[in-house]
Amino acid sequence: MRMAVLRGPGNLWGKTSGWIVAALAGVAAAVAAGTLPDVIKGWLGQQQWLLTILCLGAAGVFAGINLWQQRSKGVGIVITLPRAPWRDPWNSQWTRAAIDHARRHRDSCFTVERDISGPLPEADAEARSAARRDRADTLELVRSLVTARLMELSESDPATPVSIYINAALPDAFELGTKLKFHVHRELRGLGVDPDRQRPGEITPVVPQRSESVDADFFPAVRLSSRLKEPLTKDEAAQAARLATVIEEPAFKADPDGQAVALIVHLSDNPQMVAEALLAAQQGCADTDGRKEKCRAALVIDGGPANIPETVRDFELAVRLVYATWRTWNTAHPEYASLQPRLFLAAPTSVALALGWLLGHKVRAVPNPYRKESEPCTSS
Repeated sequence: MRMAVLRGPGNLWGKTSGWIVAALAGVAAAVAAGTLPDVIKGWLGQQQWLLTILCLGAAGVFAGINLWQQRSKGVGIVITLPRAPWRDPWNSQWTRAAIDHARRHRDSCFTVERDISGPLPEADAEARSAARRDRADTLELVRSLVTARLMELSESDPATPVSIYINAALPDAFELGTKLKFHVHRELRGLGVDPDRQRPGEITPVVPQRSESVDADFFPAVRLSSRLKEPLTKDEAAQAARLATVIEEPAFKADPDGQAVALIVHLSDNPQMVAEALLAAQQGCADTDGRKEKCRAALVIDGGPANIPETVRDFELAVRLVYATWRTWNTAHPEYASLQPRLFLAAPTSVALALGWLLGHKVRAVPNPYRKESEPCTSS
């Protein structure tokens, strides 16, 4: 386990706003120094009201600057869970970039890095079972560490801004979102949140996403709040339809005796993902608990070849589309209520965490490569 608490230097004096504050402080000091003697004299003369107002104004500027300097810029929590050994070597550049971003925008940065060992494709049943136990223990430990940090913030200042950076395999991010769902914190505000859409007392930690733009590193992607559960308005539904296509009856051979239903979510550029997921759902594959099942039905939400636009609005709209579509589909198909829902996912990590926060109490993720009952694996 690798953990660290880094306190960032902040950006108050390193950016333009620092020069503005310095200028205001200088003006306020000059006004106070230049008028205070005259105020004392002016209290006895004609200028007492004007000079008194100037003096009070200068004192107010000093007080405002002091309060602004003492405000909390919050904490960045960086979680990185590299997978070994069957994936390519994990790139540590993401972790360094996330820590740097958190230190520039937050008062401090709390990092948790823990390797999650995954079995090799040719591993036997015993090795896979041991890897699942190790993974479960690791995720529980990470949850405990993050929750402890959030509880410290809650006790010291419930309004502390918090950003949760996560780099992990999608099933791990999904399950960690499930574990963080029940953390109670009155108000966790994140970097870049639109205050007009922020509700008083709303639980809104923000999950930044690594940007693919050349002029940005991270951007606020998803706020973990009850807003994600709100039904889509007519306009929002039309906008969501441009992000992804809902396929309620995909072309795949369902198993009439299957004990699972498949939710296939494709929100990143992975052209073969939907076809591979449908094939795995048809032939049977194992979820993160090691349970192997074939699927009796499937629901596909396909974003096509384009990635989600890098805005909070679009990322949250994509998450809300998945949640609303899944609920509507379940309501329309009560005959599948007793079956195990399983998620096949290709999406940004922030979306995986948010979907775990929303659906993880019932839905189980299927790791990719999808391990079938009769074949070693299939990879995308």
